[in-house]
Amino acid sequence: MRSAVAALSSLLAFATVLAAQVPAEQCTVCHGDAAQAFGRGVHADEGIGCTTCHGGAPDTLDQDEAHGDDLVSLTDARAAVESCGTCHSDARRMQSSKLRTDVWTLYQTSRHGLRLAEEEGADVATCVSCHGAHEVLPSLDPRAPIHRSNQAESCGVCHTDSAKMEPYGLDATVVDDYRASVHGEAVLSEGRLSSPACADCHGAHGAKPPTVAEVGHVCGECHTLARDNFERGPHMEAVRAEKLDECISCHGHHRVDRPSTAMLLGDANGNCGSCHDAGSEAMTIATVMHAGLSRLDERIDETERTLALAAAEGLFLEGERGYLDDARSLRLRAGPLTHSLSPELLADLVNRGDAMIEQTLESLDVKNRALRDRRIFTAVYLAAILALVAVLLLYRREIYGGAWGARDRGEDALRGGTG
Repeated sequence: MRSAVAALSSLLAFATVLAAQVPAEQCTVCHGDAAQAFGRGVHADEGIGCTTCHGGAPDTLDQDEAHGDDLVSLTDARAAVESCGTCHSDARRMQSSKLRTDVWTLYQTSRHGLRLAEEEGADVATCVSCHGAHEVLPSLDPRAPIHRSNQAESCGVCHTDSAKMEPYGLDATVVDDYRASVHGEAVLSEGRLSSPACADCHGAHGAKPPTVAEVGHVCGECHTLARDNFERGPHMEAVRAEKLDECISCHGHHRVDRPSTAMLLGDANGNCGSCHDAGSEAMTIATVMHAGLSRLDERIDETERTLALAAAEGLFLEGERGYLDDARSLRLRAGPLTHSLSPELLADLVNRGDAMIEQTLESLDVKNRALRDRRIFTAVYLAAILALVAVLLLYRREIYGGAWGARDRGEDALRGGTG
């Protein structure tokens, strides 16, 4: 009996939820799973119901009447995309939600959209592939397939499938390469959502690979200093002459490793030595820049260790750490400046970084001398106090020692006379 009551209560609760989500539609009676998923999505909050997309009659339990003659299953990729595009290109509908109205147009220009238009039954990504069918969530929701932290997995459903990629001549390792890259580690392992995911470089609705001419602009959206310095350097002339691919020639695209000063001297792919011969003017410049950056890195690390030791002695070092942070900021700016290939410009930043380290050490030296002087003063003061205490103890012994000695001699005399 209790189980029957519990089951009835659950059924009533389920019906109440469905009624609250889509009050005017009876589709939920048969399509419960879809209705539950739909209720968790953004469309239900906007008052959109089943019949908005699928057609049919919403207010009857008779299946033939409910489905009618105009029911649209939306299992066909083109039909699904066009259905979404009908609303999402309507400025009046999108105005209240403050959503873009060009997503349908952009999709038609994407590799996915173009392929879908050209090939009947093309197996390409559609709105449903990325957003889901019924449980459509906003992009900022961590559960959404299009959330930055989920894009590698969502895109990887297709782009790690060798069978799907082979007909289009695409590499099925790109997602794994991204996961192993500095960008992928930042997003997926460190949770730094300011780093790029798939859509940041390729676009979302208008997804396509950036052309050689576009790569610099795409990377430059985030790496503005590197981009500005690259444009002033000699490599930009090689890019314009189509002898070099901007950014990706040295850093790659999906598998972007963390850059380091070692690239200036190394001969691995993307390092300076992979293009320039040892002893050439280019490698001389690279060697000079490597020396300057390495020296600054070593001084920053050494100064950090020095401050750590001083802090262990009890010194308060807020000012000194501030100076060292300024040196680190200059070092961060010096990294992108290597793209200019100007030892003079780099030397200016490195020298300013050295100056901040000198200021750090000078300020620390002042505090160390003050600490030493306080310790000397304290030691002298304690020595004087101890000497005074010793004198007082001797004086007390002399005074009280004589008095107690006289009393003892008197008591001895009295005992002798009595005897």
